[in-house]
Amino acid sequence: MKILWIVVGVIVAIVVLLIAGLLVASKRLDKQNKKLRLEMEQSHRLPNEKQHLLAYGANLALYRSESPRILPVKTGLDTLRQGLASAWDISNSEEAVETLEWLLTEGHRADYDELLAALHAGQSFTAEEVGKSQECYESAKSELIKKLSFAESDFTRLDTIAAWDYDRAVNIARWSFIVGYITEEQAWGYIGRAADAASLIFDTWKDYFISFSLGRAIAYEGDIYDILWNGKELLEEKDSIWHEFSIKRAS
Repeated sequence: MKILWIVVGVIVAIVVLLIAGLLVASKRLDKQNKKLRLEMEQSHRLPNEKQHLLAYGANLALYRSESPRILPVKTGLDTLRQGLASAWDISNSEEAVETLEWLLTEGHRADYDELLAALHAGQSFTAEEVGKSQECYESAKSELIKKLSFAESDFTRLDTIAAWDYDRAVNIARWSFIVGYITEEQAWGYIGRAADAASLIFDTWKDYFISFSLGRAIAYEGDIYDILWNGKELLEEKDSIWHEFSIKRAS
């Protein structure tokens, strides 16, 4: 029995050391990513007006470990092209424009805002009716309340997942320009349209983040755990782009 407890103790100690090592490595990687982002921002600095526009794409930019303040990304061109093709069916200018127009005029909100309202109201659905959407919605709410200290009232006042569409529109425009599918002028036009629309709908960046998160949960049927810490950075760190710029744009 004594030997058994010794073995268990050794295993526990190893597990603790492994977890501690992973945490240290994660913090080191995060620090390196932030340093690289700062270097790129200094090399490709944009005026405040354009940084403000890019703030509406900050969720997905940080998720991909990219800077939300500039157009260039550290991801290679081939990787970007492959990503646009595999995830978005975008391989040329026409497809890029078609996707961007869809995100800005319809997007997933056209199909899922009604479901969001029903879920907010407490309506229950079967997996045959909505797939994993309800399960992911409930999980997302739980994670946001637990990890970011959000309140139930933060959710009930939201009636759209539009941020899920607008944040992606900003980044699709950015990537489409980088790979040469649209011009820089076109890219800023789409980014500006997304920013203007979001500015009219949302009152706070917190609302914007919740809308993005619930959109990912409901429409994408995805776990939001991997975007929570980006949200924490954007909402809580003093040097974040969301602390610098208001959700509202000057008319």
